[in-house]
Amino acid sequence: MGRPVILEKYPYTYLRTIIMKKALLNKSDYDKILKMTPDQIGKYLEDFEYKKEVDELAMEYKGIELIERTLQLNLGNKFDKLLKIAPHDLRLLITIYLKRYDIFNIKTIMRAKFSGMQAEEAKKYLSPVSVADSSYFDKLNAQKTVEEVFTSLDFLEEKDTRAALEYFKNNNSLVLIENILDKYYFNFVFSQLRYLTLEGRLYKRFLLNEIDIFNINLLLRSKVEKVPEQEIKDLVFSLGTIKRETMDKMIKSDVQGIIKELENTDFREVAEKYAKETAKISFTDLEIDLDKFLLQQSKKLIRQHPMSVDVILGYMFLKDLEVKNLTRIIKARQLGMEDEFIEKTIVV
Repeated sequence: MGRPVILEKYPYTYLRTIIMKKALLNKSDYDKILKMTPDQIGKYLEDFEYKKEVDELAMEYKGIELIERTLQLNLGNKFDKLLKIAPHDLRLLITIYLKRYDIFNIKTIMRAKFSGMQAEEAKKYLSPVSVADSSYFDKLNAQKTVEEVFTSLDFLEEKDTRAALEYFKNNNSLVLIENILDKYYFNFVFSQLRYLTLEGRLYKRFLLNEIDIFNINLLLRSKVEKVPEQEIKDLVFSLGTIKRETMDKMIKSDVQGIIKELENTDFREVAEKYAKETAKISFTDLEIDLDKFLLQQSKKLIRQHPMSVDVILGYMFLKDLEVKNLTRIIKARQLGMEDEFIEKTIVV
């Protein structure tokens, strides 16, 4: 951006976003969907908000694959619509959020190379949502190896690339490569947030909380896997709302100590839930609770500032969450999981 973003009042854009938000699934919709088979879910979505995408894809895909692709295409269409109705300054802010999908696609391509998946098959797993155009990902996908994909990413520092490739060769693991990509995205976010004026403070807080959650998940999993302290230090991201002093304490602590330190942060309520049973923590449950924390933050954005930029971020996160929820339900149904388990994985 390079200059302060003056978030003037754009009532047309904000009102259109509020209308789009009203079309999202609500709790009663999820209650119905949780009782359905995958075919019934597909029909329900076609009658709901997804008919255009179902019609577009139905000739090429069937069953669960049709539903999954419908969800992703609809997500892309909704975000494209946001970009079209937003004036210049607001488009810049939307791009901050959308950039994460570029990183998702790059990581998906590298995981495909790592597992030996064919390029045509890998293409099926790419998100249609992105800042870069599809030709950029086609070029990456045409590369033969993880190394070729990674070294062709000209936005990364050479020293970071070199260290990550060395780690990959020695450990046959994508951990450091993916960590560098995540850090690149967070650095991009932070560099753009500097230019937000006062009105965007909740937007900024929300995105910084996402960085916190990245660090929390990384810390807890690293402790369980007994990753050395120095390696954890190299992996965590130094920004976010959690103070550096608190982060340093968590890096030195065990799982119980990390949960205790979180009681002094924005994540107090989540930490208190797990404080008494740290030995039995389900990281899947914890990640869902952290998603629920962000859900509450996104609702706060919309509720407190309905005629501001905050409603746009709130909508994007809620739409993203809708697609994640529906994808979880479909996959769980496919695997024959119990209704009680499926219901626990839904963030509403």
